[in-house]
Amino acid sequence: MRSFSFASLRTRLSVLYAGLFAAAMLCITIALYVGTERVASVQVGKELVASGAIYDRLWQQRARQLGDAATLLARDFGFRAAVATGDRATSLSALDNLKARMNVRNAFILHLDGSITGRGAPPTPRQVQELWRALDSGKQVGVAQWGGRVKQVVAAPILAPAQIGWIVFGVDLNAREMRSLEGMSPIALDAGIVVRRGEAWHRVAGDFGQIDRRAALAFDRFLDRRSAFEADLGRETSFALAKSLPTLTTDQHAALILIYPKSAALAPYRPVQAFIAIFALLGLAGVILATWRTAARITRPLAQLDEAVGRFARGDRCEVRISGRDELARLAGSFNAMVEQIEEREKHIAHLAFNDTLTGLPNRTMFQKQAEQLLSMRGPEQALSLLCIDLDNFKTVNDTLGHPVGDAMLIAVAGRLSDAARGCFISRLGGDEFLVLHMGADEEDTVETLARGIMAAIQQPMLVDGHDILPGASIGIAIADEEGIDADTLLRNADLALYRAKAEGRGTYCYFEAALNERAQTRRAIESDLRRAIEQGEFELYFQPLFDLKANRIGSFEALIRWNHPDRGLVSPVEFIPIAEETGLIVPIGAWVMREACVHAAGWPPHVRVAVNVSSVQFRRQGLTQVVLQALAASGLAPERLEIEITESIFLDSSEETLKLLHSLRALGVKIALDDFGTGYSSLSYLQAFPFDKIKIDRSFIQDLLHRPGAIAVVRAITDLAAALGMETTAEGVEEAEQVEELRAQGCSSLQGFLFSRPVDAGAVDKMLNSAEVFPIVGNRDAA
Repeated sequence: MRSFSFASLRTRLSVLYAGLFAAAMLCITIALYVGTERVASVQVGKELVASGAIYDRLWQQRARQLGDAATLLARDFGFRAAVATGDRATSLSALDNLKARMNVRNAFILHLDGSITGRGAPPTPRQVQELWRALDSGKQVGVAQWGGRVKQVVAAPILAPAQIGWIVFGVDLNAREMRSLEGMSPIALDAGIVVRRGEAWHRVAGDFGQIDRRAALAFDRFLDRRSAFEADLGRETSFALAKSLPTLTTDQHAALILIYPKSAALAPYRPVQAFIAIFALLGLAGVILATWRTAARITRPLAQLDEAVGRFARGDRCEVRISGRDELARLAGSFNAMVEQIEEREKHIAHLAFNDTLTGLPNRTMFQKQAEQLLSMRGPEQALSLLCIDLDNFKTVNDTLGHPVGDAMLIAVAGRLSDAARGCFISRLGGDEFLVLHMGADEEDTVETLARGIMAAIQQPMLVDGHDILPGASIGIAIADEEGIDADTLLRNADLALYRAKAEGRGTYCYFEAALNERAQTRRAIESDLRRAIEQGEFELYFQPLFDLKANRIGSFEALIRWNHPDRGLVSPVEFIPIAEETGLIVPIGAWVMREACVHAAGWPPHVRVAVNVSSVQFRRQGLTQVVLQALAASGLAPERLEIEITESIFLDSSEETLKLLHSLRALGVKIALDDFGTGYSSLSYLQAFPFDKIKIDRSFIQDLLHRPGAIAVVRAITDLAAALGMETTAEGVEEAEQVEELRAQGCSSLQGFLFSRPVDAGAVDKMLNSAEVFPIVGNRDAA
């Protein structure tokens, strides 16, 4: 069952607390068990010590009695006379009487010659010698062993008056003796005698098992200590007390062992231990039950929260209600508040996902959904029209008045659109571009009326943050009046129509035509082929000479790129350069032109320069200086032989940054030429801002030089201005011989045009430079 699964929090809590309680009870139980054993050990030790003291008194009492009896007999005159005269019968009779009176089984007379008079098993000669040594050393009481038995030996000297022998009594220390001792103890102990020979202890009396090495070590350690120790003596572990006994031999040690079984010592405490165990088990069961019920109270709200989270994850509306004021109730309240906040946030996110944050209008995503829905709902007599609206010169407003003003203007335009296109779907595509979807009859008049109304509404003057603004708009219109048109195609067609409206001067509207799509497809094809052309090396450089009028020779060549398309043949730069600039491909193409032009020019005569056209896009991107440096370094061309031609368009976006870049290039030694001079609005201001090395007069001034009144005067003014500023002048588009002399007369430095040569490949350049008479049509006025 899931409720009893260990994966559940309730089970884990119960197991945790039950385990903690069990561990605590186990520790307590172990402590109590150890304590009871310790108490039992101490108590038994006291009893054993007391029993040992009793035996000591009995030993001393018996030794005293036997010693007194032996001394009394040894002092008897008749007995001494019998011993001295060797009267064996009298001596034995006296010993027998004393043995009977003292209840002693072993008694004999030890003569000075080592002989023995007595009944029973006498000691061996070796034992007699050991006994003599003990007696000579003053020992008269002790443990000795003869006849295979251990005895308590007591001796008294026989003096007549000199010593003539010893009376020796021996009391068996056997099982009967041990039982009598056990009977004197208040506890049911076992007593025994052990004898040590060498390193081993041997039992000689007593009812216990053999002594192993561990028990022997315990005997050695606790001998004569007034405390009990544990020892394993065969049947079970017991508490023991070891007391050494005096011996009459030097190679033996004897000890009294008092033993009390551990089980008997702990028997009084077994009920207590059993009670503790039962109490621990009952406590554990109670803790498990209480913990299980408490865990249920804790986990039930958590389970409700878990279920609510699962439902919320599936998207269901949920709320958890838990009564109380504890942490779980507060958690449930926090969860409910979180759910409400998430729902509000999701609504806000959904609004952001489908609406423009600035104007509040639907965004591109919402437009896609709405357009697809309207296209699917369109009837056979209905057409869906899309008007793509772009504000004219909005970038100028942003750049001059700031983005806050631009944003306020967009909000105002959105409001005007909503009023002018009521009933239509209006969205903001991004930037300054808006979309209007209109569903109606397939009539262009209705759409044109809507377009004119939108333009009229937008073009009304507006006051934004104290600034008077006169907005304008261009509109591209695409109509979905056929099957198979989707939202993306409709938007693309409207965008092409908008592009055409912009190209026609702005402030107007244009319809989409199939030809627009064809041109767009051609443009996309050229863009795709341009990327391949860079990788496949399909570009080639052509060069057109510039004739130096002062030196009467070729002074430089302008490098012109050509594209050898594998399918379309030679493609004119007029077709692909604008596309390359719009897509940014002009940057790698321009870098290739720079490298190739420098490589070719490095093989020309030192006085011949090479001119390379650089696009405004290349100036806006980073790295133009590095491109020039790398091209010069790779080719070995001197910097002063490289001439970079620019147009006035490079100053339109960021004139300060452009001027910094031009100064850095000029600092390298590179020449800078201003191409198509006179066609812009601020040519003179650019001449004042930057010291160009050359001005190239646009071909529009040269074509009618000999036919249009005032043309010569304009050219003269330009050459005089250039001379005053220390700049060279090149006339472009020279095609007539008469123009040469007139331009020479007006002070032009060099000429360029078809009169001298069309652009040629690198091989023709080498032939041209090696030819002595390249331009016979150009005379030398100085020579004339």
